[in-house]
Amino acid sequence: MQGLKSSLCAIGLAIIVLTMNMAVPTAGAEEGTSLNGSETVRDGRIVSVLTTPDQTYERTWTLNAGEWSSVTSECDQCTVTLNVDGVNLDASTPVAVQATENGTATLAITSPVSELVSYSLIESIDEDNPTLRPSPGETISSQPVWRCDHTTDCSMVDTGLEAVPSTEFTEEEFLLGVLENSQAEYIAVPVSEGETLELQILHATADIEVEVFMQTDTEAHLNQSLDQSMALETNTRPAEAYWHAEEQGRFILKVSSQSPTSAYAIKQVVHASTAASHMVNLSEQSMINGYHEATVIIETKDTATLNVQALHRNVTAQIQQLVDGTWLSATQVVFDASDLQIIYPYPNASAFQIEMHGERFAIEVSSTDFSDTETLVEAPSQLPTSSMTSNASWPSLGMDTDPVEGELTLAIHDTADVYRVEVNGYEDSIYLIQVKLMSSHLEHLQLDMWEIDQALWEAVDTRNAQIINGKIVTALELQPGTHFVRVSHVDVANATNHTWGSQVAPVNYMISTASEMIEEGYAPYFPPDDETVKWGEVARWFMGLLFLAPCVYFAVIFSSNRKRAMEMSLKTEQLAWFKQQMDSGDAQPNTLRKSLDKSLQAIAQLDWATACTTWGSPDGQHRTEGVAMAAWILDPRLAKKENALPIMVGVHVLKGNWELAALRLDAPEGQPWEVVNVEPRFLHRGEEIFLDTMREGNITFLTLEISGPADAVDVELNGRSNGQPTAARMPQALLVKAQNEE
Repeated sequence: MQGLKSSLCAIGLAIIVLTMNMAVPTAGAEEGTSLNGSETVRDGRIVSVLTTPDQTYERTWTLNAGEWSSVTSECDQCTVTLNVDGVNLDASTPVAVQATENGTATLAITSPVSELVSYSLIESIDEDNPTLRPSPGETISSQPVWRCDHTTDCSMVDTGLEAVPSTEFTEEEFLLGVLENSQAEYIAVPVSEGETLELQILHATADIEVEVFMQTDTEAHLNQSLDQSMALETNTRPAEAYWHAEEQGRFILKVSSQSPTSAYAIKQVVHASTAASHMVNLSEQSMINGYHEATVIIETKDTATLNVQALHRNVTAQIQQLVDGTWLSATQVVFDASDLQIIYPYPNASAFQIEMHGERFAIEVSSTDFSDTETLVEAPSQLPTSSMTSNASWPSLGMDTDPVEGELTLAIHDTADVYRVEVNGYEDSIYLIQVKLMSSHLEHLQLDMWEIDQALWEAVDTRNAQIINGKIVTALELQPGTHFVRVSHVDVANATNHTWGSQVAPVNYMISTASEMIEEGYAPYFPPDDETVKWGEVARWFMGLLFLAPCVYFAVIFSSNRKRAMEMSLKTEQLAWFKQQMDSGDAQPNTLRKSLDKSLQAIAQLDWATACTTWGSPDGQHRTEGVAMAAWILDPRLAKKENALPIMVGVHVLKGNWELAALRLDAPEGQPWEVVNVEPRFLHRGEEIFLDTMREGNITFLTLEISGPADAVDVELNGRSNGQPTAARMPQALLVKAQNEE
């Protein structure tokens, strides 16, 4: 029973550990990414496996004679073996073994319970590093070097500053080796001026120390070293270290151990030099990171703070501010990784210059505006000295202003804000202006208000208000002009008992105004000058002529139509004349069609009988007490639409007024007709033409084109005459086919 309880506890612990590993990724890792459903991957390397009870987990790889394999592991009840040359070695403790012949190596893990087994495996180590340190200038072969040209390409600053590898332990990103018989080995890493070497021990089966020499024409033993006093706990990540190359040369790494055999994997990255100085746009880049040293320039305004947060490591920096074209003396600061640093600009500052120093640094930078009333202006603390002083520096409050934000920035000893109140109105008008102050710190605030004599620029009346019943409100009767309001701290001495720029919380508030007219005053009268009078007269004549232009236009059109109508009244059989002209070729159909369209409005000015006589004998006609209609079938050559039949229809309202009048072209037999064109332009659809309103005595002539296969067409008029539904239909149909055959 006790054994069962232990097994259940082990299973539960394994599940909890696996869940934590998947939920909280290690820096730069895609933790929880599974290769076969049980393996955990971090930094491109398998770091653990969740075992299945009494089942064997295996990894197999090729191993040539003389090559080494190394394993470290950590578990509770598991058994870890490394098989090389057919011999099983216990790998529950760190092990490094060399193959004597070509073959296959196997890592096997079994456990009687389901548990998370952490392991670190170097499949193959094949190196032949020299055991004597080369002298400067002596040739020595070097291993491949992982180079990082851009910091953001090889690190994940959100979780750590070290470079994050992306493979298993291979020579692409790691120095791999085995120290035998406590014999030190030397590795060369070529570098250029300004580059930085990063080293981090990620696998060691015994103690290991890495010392660094810099060789150019001479040699220097660098102080900093990596020291692992015992076998590295499986998959732990000790601190990385950095070495900077002041000039081109090579780093010589001395790797040594006090143990007989020590296998190791050391991450090695050469980082490109950081730009000496460059501009940073905070809207595009909020993070600045680099190695050794870097200088950045950030554009600013004197009403915005610079907020700096160091990431993971404290950063030492020198800060200068550009004021009126001059860089002021540098101030040394230490950006704390556990606290946000707020830097306030000097008056008229336009840029910050930050010069950072350190092996490795990263800061996150932002900006916060502390101007008053969102005008990008910091309200002055005093009133302007005279009426000649420009008021642009004093934020303006209108007569009726919604609440706007302001603050007393105590960090820079800002204890008062003065606003101008612009009162607009007629001469001698008087307004009651109320000012209201709102804040969660009203007990620290007071409100002053001044009425200013616009000529003498002296205060003629004042008001002072402090918190009463939880609010600060004051009001003053003001005449048109510029007046002032001040929001100030009631205890200036205690509010400024710190050095300028200290991290002191501001006092935020909101201010609003409201107005009510007491006396309207007199609107000023300004007599026009002579030029205004002269050009006003010209403008009146010009506008008058423009208004008369439409009347002149319609008079000309009416006269032209009247003249044309009188000419046509002397002629008869006009439609026959049109046909004769087309037959003889003396006129084109398009020309005659245009002439016909122009005649439609002119002929309507004649009496009904004369108009009908002018066109010639109609092909169909109908007359009642209220309306007369006539229709003529025109020569097909006068049609604008292809395969359409042109017809002229005249309507004369004899009695009453027609509303919603519509002319319908109906086919007695066969498919219906479709109206495809109407002159003058009336709305039409299908077989109907909408004439709308027709008054008593109205004469309308229109030409229309219909399309369809029918042999005849009926013409009827529908609508409401004097409010009653009325219809008139020609008794005889127009024989279309017969006309076309003629």
